[in-house]
Amino acid sequence: SARGRWRRPGASWAFGERVGTGMPSLVLATLCALGHSLPPPLSLRAPPLASIAGRRSLASIAGGRGSLVRACAAVETATGTGGRMATAVSADGSISAKAVVTTPLVAEATRLQGLGMLAAAALGRALTCTLLVADGLKDEETFQVTFNGDGPLRGVMATANGKLESRGYVGNPAVTLPPTGAGKLDVGGGVGKGSLQVVRQKHLPGADLPSQYSSITEIRTGEIPEDINYFLLESEQRQGALAAGVFVSPVAAGGAAEGREESGELQPPAADAPPSAGVRVDAGGGWYVQLLPFAAEESIVRLEENIAKLASRSPTSLVREGLGPREIVDLLLDGLEPVFADDKPVAGLAESCPCSEARVLRTMALIPREELEEMLTSNEVIEARCEFCGTLYRSTPEELREKLEARE
Repeated sequence: SARGRWRRPGASWAFGERVGTGMPSLVLATLCALGHSLPPPLSLRAPPLASIAGRRSLASIAGGRGSLVRACAAVETATGTGGRMATAVSADGSISAKAVVTTPLVAEATRLQGLGMLAAAALGRALTCTLLVADGLKDEETFQVTFNGDGPLRGVMATANGKLESRGYVGNPAVTLPPTGAGKLDVGGGVGKGSLQVVRQKHLPGADLPSQYSSITEIRTGEIPEDINYFLLESEQRQGALAAGVFVSPVAAGGAAEGREESGELQPPAADAPPSAGVRVDAGGGWYVQLLPFAAEESIVRLEENIAKLASRSPTSLVREGLGPREIVDLLLDGLEPVFADDKPVAGLAESCPCSEARVLRTMALIPREELEEMLTSNEVIEARCEFCGTLYRSTPEELREKLEARE
């Protein structure tokens, strides 16, 4: 039956991105993103906690003394800068559908974290998927995925909450791999084999704080949407289909795109293109459809027909055609009379990142005393950068010592 087909692990969709070059990481300091809780496997990349900016006082950098300086370049201050999400239910209550456009969000992550093309594709898929799954949660509840694979990306982590705030990062942002046989970016090869850890924070009735639940499953493909959809099917018995993609282009130092458009697909640059070439995010987005309890058989059949029609149109191709979230949902629920429940903005990375001076100090306080003293007596400006939003915190040793002593 159609319902039986939906129970198969293969009932998920993901579409590859075109291949290109990468760019080196901009990260100077903290792995832990200034206090963010991340699984240990991603610490393989761990850079030193503090880096030296040269023999300059904080005054020469920020124009005066005071607390740790937050120097975040080009941070968006408006809300809802990451994209847009639309949700609907079929008229008979059999199927829910969501679609999201995340082009601004993925572009912001790529810029702030200095991601290469492969890393941008992997992180963009993960961010898009977590947003689709987290939509509908309470504001403080979260859905987090961590791909602990043995591939050269060295881990991919993304998390989102019910307010459609998200963040994430890749262990190795500058990695490049040969394209797949289909000419796509090899996200699966970049992730590799290993485990997928899923962490949910749920707010239970009567509880003051959310409770955390963690599950671990095997990475099936490393393509990200398939693995997350398989987890939802096997661990949470949520029958559905999940698709996500990112379309990226290599950009030369002068700002021009390397490559050309042919029949709507990017012609990749030469294999020996420099890894320092920039990255332009042309499109990012995805969709998620889920069978609701007691779904009608005829509705399931119609949904499968609609998805089959989209087999040759990836989420990014739909976005590049100019379709918004509502139009994509209309395609998914064609003939099922969609009733729209929501159409809301997605938060940008910088506007929703919880990094702060207090988190910097908490992280600094965890450094072994001998290492911390060596840092404080170096007479060098100390810098710490948030791995998620790129915010740079600077302080002189004297100011940092005063702050740490005030905490004790």
